[in-house]
Amino acid sequence: MKKILSLLAAMLLVGVFATATAQDDTYVYMTFGGIDTLDPEGAYDTASGTALENVYETLYGYDGTAVDAFVPRLATSYEISEDNLTYTYTLREGVEFHSGNMMTCRDVEYSIERILVMNDPSSGVWFQAEALLGTASNANDDDSITYAMIDDAVECVDDYTVQFNLPSVDPAFFGKLVYTNASVVDSAWAIENGEWSGTEADWREWVGVDPREGFLHDNASGTGAYALVDWDGTDSVYERFDGYWGEAPDVETVQYRIVDELATRILALQNGEADRVVLGSANDWATLEAQVRGLDGVTIWEDDSWLSLAVGAMHMNQAIDTTDNTVNVGSGQLDGSGIPSDFFSDIDVRKGFAYSFDQQVMIDELFLGKGQKLTMALPPSFLGYDPNVPTYGFDAEMAEMHFREAWDGAVWDTGFEMTISYNTGNATRQIIAEILKANVEDLNSDFRVNVRGIQWPDFLQDRNNNRLPISLVGWLPDYADPDNYMWTFYHSGGYYGSQLNFSDPEIDQLLEDARATTVDAERELYYSQVGHRAFDLAPTVPYPAALSFIVTNDAIDGVYYNPMISHNYLWRDIVKN
Repeated sequence: MKKILSLLAAMLLVGVFATATAQDDTYVYMTFGGIDTLDPEGAYDTASGTALENVYETLYGYDGTAVDAFVPRLATSYEISEDNLTYTYTLREGVEFHSGNMMTCRDVEYSIERILVMNDPSSGVWFQAEALLGTASNANDDDSITYAMIDDAVECVDDYTVQFNLPSVDPAFFGKLVYTNASVVDSAWAIENGEWSGTEADWREWVGVDPREGFLHDNASGTGAYALVDWDGTDSVYERFDGYWGEAPDVETVQYRIVDELATRILALQNGEADRVVLGSANDWATLEAQVRGLDGVTIWEDDSWLSLAVGAMHMNQAIDTTDNTVNVGSGQLDGSGIPSDFFSDIDVRKGFAYSFDQQVMIDELFLGKGQKLTMALPPSFLGYDPNVPTYGFDAEMAEMHFREAWDGAVWDTGFEMTISYNTGNATRQIIAEILKANVEDLNSDFRVNVRGIQWPDFLQDRNNNRLPISLVGWLPDYADPDNYMWTFYHSGGYYGSQLNFSDPEIDQLLEDARATTVDAERELYYSQVGHRAFDLAPTVPYPAALSFIVTNDAIDGVYYNPMISHNYLWRDIVKN
């Protein structure tokens, strides 16, 4: 009865909220977009992650603001075998799920085996499968996967000891288990409500299944400090869980509200109707300065150490699909009216563009000075970042020198025409494209760079089909380990490396060596070498990272910034005065 009454009260709060000031015991978060799913298996976006990080828990969590230090959550300690292939966790006893069930090893085993069984293509489970099964695929796409493999990957030693068995060394494995898809779900409750049985009998039926079709999509029983009360597909409500094993949160109720209009969000913040709002992004300094700073009742949380973990880069495609692609490559030939498929396979073309990119203008005009250049496609806070790797900056003389050398002088003598596309609405990518256009065209009157805004689905389709000569894209980490960046950007089999049709045996070997050792000093050396070689070859040029900020009303305290947490801090840690 208490749960039913709480649900009714929370729903009534949502209904009247538009005209009411947020109550002292209620934290109201306003953003845009929306939650994709509440199933840990399928959630691969920050909106869903914000909810999951507070409703569910993993074995360990981030220690405050640190991305490289962890504290116990559902586990109290762990050990790693001498061969680095077995991870054994001692589980916390007396932990209650929101349903009232008590957590044991069986819940941990079920939760991880469930994501390995399902591993639907739209989820981020691939890196968990890669670590525990040796392949990123599910059993539909890789027939070498058997139920026995999945069953052996996670084993219960006893009710409060779980063991993970890896097929090969993975120095990032501990960090991977902190990601939300490794959240511990209430196995008995899930099975009772129609989810996978947790046995071999029906495992094949669940391979690749879209979790949005299942019970856990919009229902939850976790161990987190807050329990889901209601999600109507847009707004959601959460209530402090009285049975929580840890310290009780200060705030009773959390409302997660989707308000697409920026002006409405800012007004709600100023009027006390919202406790925290998202502007355009966590580094939309122009909006912050023009519309928010100085407003009564508003606190801007900011610090020079709050550098975003988003790494963006200018990727140059070395094997463009020129078939029916005149909008991007013109004639498809190096005849002054287009570019050939292999245009960017010439290192001098790549360096000509690299020296045409004015990164300082981007920092000054887009981030209002609140940013810094990156020496490699890795945030400075991660192991292996080398500040001594050289960087590219605008240098007209160097750009001209390389363009004159490109394709044995044919580029300079003949000229070219191509298009840089960006997804409409992304001001950062548009500005980068315009900077490149202006600086490249100023070098030679026969150089023509067109800038085109297209919708996100079209941008993705063109990029995935190798139709874009230059891709301006970024990466947010799934797990706090340099491998998640370095392999992605630079390995020939990495997500971006493969899309660029870039391959360098030396870089590939260095990255494979870094994956095969758990010695930090060795990994640091490997990544530094990759950074230097990537500068020399210029397959991709990172662009500056921006500092982030958080905007709340004056009633909120306890805010901190951890860029690996979707909401930057956990709801349980805040205080409302």
